[in-house]
Amino acid sequence: MTSYSKGQPFLHVRDEDFSLPDRGDEQVGPGSAAPAGDPDEAVRLFRVSRRLTAELTGSEDELPGPAGEEEIAALEDELGVALPPDLRALYGIADGEGFELAHPGVFCGWSWIGLSEAGALDDEWLDIKREWEYAPWGTPVRDADPPGAVRRSPLRDGWVRFADDTGGNWLAVDMDPGPNGRPGQVIAVGIDFAEGPLYVADSVTTLLRRLVEALERGDHQGPGDGAGITVDLPNFRTADTTYVARRPSPAEAEEAGGALMRAARVSDVEDCAFLAALPEVREVTLHSDGSPDLTPLGDHPLEHLRLDVASADLTALARNAELRLLSLACSDPVDLRPLRTLPRLWALDLASATVADLAVVAELKELRFLEVTAEQWRELRERDDLPALALLGVHPEPPEEKVPALVDWTVVEDEPPWEDEG
Repeated sequence: MTSYSKGQPFLHVRDEDFSLPDRGDEQVGPGSAAPAGDPDEAVRLFRVSRRLTAELTGSEDELPGPAGEEEIAALEDELGVALPPDLRALYGIADGEGFELAHPGVFCGWSWIGLSEAGALDDEWLDIKREWEYAPWGTPVRDADPPGAVRRSPLRDGWVRFADDTGGNWLAVDMDPGPNGRPGQVIAVGIDFAEGPLYVADSVTTLLRRLVEALERGDHQGPGDGAGITVDLPNFRTADTTYVARRPSPAEAEEAGGALMRAARVSDVEDCAFLAALPEVREVTLHSDGSPDLTPLGDHPLEHLRLDVASADLTALARNAELRLLSLACSDPVDLRPLRTLPRLWALDLASATVADLAVVAELKELRFLEVTAEQWRELRERDDLPALALLGVHPEPPEEKVPALVDWTVVEDEPPWEDEG
């Protein structure tokens, strides 16, 4: 029996089959359907890279034999997508690098996997990341750099992995790119990229060209005992805690915008006009002892908003068609009625808020996650018109740490109690 009098917060998983909305499903496909790679050039560059690697290591590793046309076609049929011509041509040279290389990692230090592995890789890392106690709803999958090149998904069927780092990450050819991407572009996915895939290159051909250029410059690490030649891939650029003390100056905001800032945390803010210089920001956390002007948020493509303020006027948010998560911490009663027009608001945290009329929650029909106090739940639980909540988080008292907070949930897969227990 669940009791809210013992101090721990409970997360009730009411719908075990519920999955997070995939932002990537909402994005359109690319303007160009033609892959950027060149199969002949890819084969030439691959052979040059193997020759240069042999010169550096003092030995030439023998790769496995080529994959047959029937094997490649079988994989494509299994995956439901065709391999890009440049990667397809490489499998016509060798079926991956095998397990016997003295210096593994033929793709910039990442090991080339055979066709039999490309279609049957373990995605346990994603299942772990999606465990509800880790609050996967708290951070959206972020955009890649350049923006719009890769769909904002943690994993997609059209991402065909061809190399791994043996640590839970893979290089993949993206056959289902975003609006500004190209089929066959190379991305990195896996445990270290759960907050968003990394755009690596527009094709396997370009990746190999960079590898060859780096080897010719001497810009590499290794080889060492049992190690291959490692060439750095681009870093995943994000700056989710750049502003931690105050409102940024215009120059700082412009500089952060140039760095493709995805999230901003601002203290002592009076208004949100600074967001005009940060078009890529999708997450905002505002701390204020007053009532900041939220007007600019109505026209900004903001998806997650956390407010820790004395009071909040949410009127401007009624114009925001992208807002998906809202966390409120405020001492003055807040009017939730502007939220009724939001088509994508699926997560709402009220546990640290004083709410003028909790009955408005019943009108938020798209809501799937609700976080409240036990007292707030007592007020709501008697209603028979609540949204179809998949997740309900209940705190015995308002949390001491407001927003953002990593909650130590006790996860229970059952309905919340409809009367006081314990």
